[in-house]
Amino acid sequence: MKRFNLSLRKPTQSIYLIVLFINIFFWIISELIFDGSSNILISMGANYAPYVKDGEAWRLLFSVFLHSGISHLIFNSIALLAFGNLIEQLFGKRNFLIIYLCSGITGSSFSVALNDNAISVGSSGAVFGLLGSLMIYYLYIRKFNPIYAKNNLIGIIILLVINLFYGLTYPRVDNWAHLGGLLGGVFSSSILLYFNIRNNINLIISIISFIIWGCMIFLLINT
Repeated sequence: MKRFNLSLRKPTQSIYLIVLFINIFFWIISELIFDGSSNILISMGANYAPYVKDGEAWRLLFSVFLHSGISHLIFNSIALLAFGNLIEQLFGKRNFLIIYLCSGITGSSFSVALNDNAISVGSSGAVFGLLGSLMIYYLYIRKFNPIYAKNNLIGIIILLVINLFYGLTYPRVDNWAHLGGLLGGVFSSSILLYFNIRNNINLIISIISFIIWGCMIFLLINT
């Protein structure tokens, strides 16, 4: 049974551009209309462990669309532009959104669990998840085109190592969010790729897998 169309899909109206515009919109509000302070970011939904553990789980999602400073926004916007279109063509628009949100929420959850008192914002975790999904895709197609897959895998791994190393050398970077986002991207893209929803069995497996993911997120933010 054919699981995935491995050729690039015809471009249509892009979800990743909508996500980009949402990021810019919230940045304009937080930075240009207001002063971009920590208090403003918290009031708009920044990820902050004491509030999340007190029941404000919506911050796990809302914080993904907030950014602190123009450089933060530009860096993540460039990454979204660089990989968003490719992933939409490889996985489809719906699956791009699932991967992006799953990665962002997982990154936020890791930050809450392992970075207790930090105020965290940004789509970096979701971007790392996009890279993770590309890694899974190239692993999947290596049996069809091993040289192409290998070259792209090496490039993705080098990019991940460079960014993770940069995060370790820069104290303001939330490395737990990056790591969590990467794992969220690997998980969600694996489910979507290997259990592509073509029949009831795969649909059930996918639903159960994401329910388990949700339960793990709940346990993670409440430890």
